[in-house]
Amino acid sequence: MSFSWPLDKLAVIVSALTATADNVPATAGDGSDEWNVASPAYDRALAYIMEGHSWGYATQVETLTPSPTPPQDTDWDTAYPLPQDCVHVIWLKINDAQTTSPPANAAMLTLWDIAGTPNGPVIVTNAQGGPPPPNPPVAPALITLKYLSNKGALCDSTNGTPTLILALQAFVMSGIYRGLHEDTAEADKLWAEGRAMLQEARTRYDQQKPKRQMFNSRITASRRIRRPWPPVGIGNWGGSGGIPG
Repeated sequence: MSFSWPLDKLAVIVSALTATADNVPATAGDGSDEWNVASPAYDRALAYIMEGHSWGYATQVETLTPSPTPPQDTDWDTAYPLPQDCVHVIWLKINDAQTTSPPANAAMLTLWDIAGTPNGPVIVTNAQGGPPPPNPPVAPALITLKYLSNKGALCDSTNGTPTLILALQAFVMSGIYRGLHEDTAEADKLWAEGRAMLQEARTRYDQQKPKRQMFNSRITASRRIRRPWPPVGIGNWGGSGGIPG
């Protein structure tokens, strides 16, 4: 027997309301108390879920454009506005874009951070990778950003895994018990169940990703080699006789 998949927002809310023995909306946005409670609970829970992990189907990769306005903090030389749909930064790549030969201000390391401005968050960089104040770079660094997006279908429950949807439904049920039933104890219980299910969803999702090569340190490699223990006894450093004379 096959199972119905995928589930959109209305289907998740209907499933949650059915589980809590409440009336279900005939259509999305019908103005019922059930929809008015469950819909914002769904939206808040989905935002919480999306920020909580690097879900590949909700990611974007974008090259950032430097801002003409320098950073407010003079420890940094260049600011790059974040995309408006950026929810969480996953990684950032910096390529040195110095164009002179030889570079007049060659950088061995580029430091970066996230800073706030009146117009929104920005990526700030220090191209010289050293103590402030930085020397202005010959050309801004080329910044490539991978981030979680809330744009359109990229942040839709129909792209989620079955276990993720179970977690989302638990969160929606928590909101229903809190908003419709005024049962905070059951709401807290379902929220905790949703968090546990969400952790399982993260693990299951990561199982389908390519395996990462484990870091093999020199110490770990050295421990794999069997070596003879030093002699034990008087006159040997391993025994009770102290340091041999």
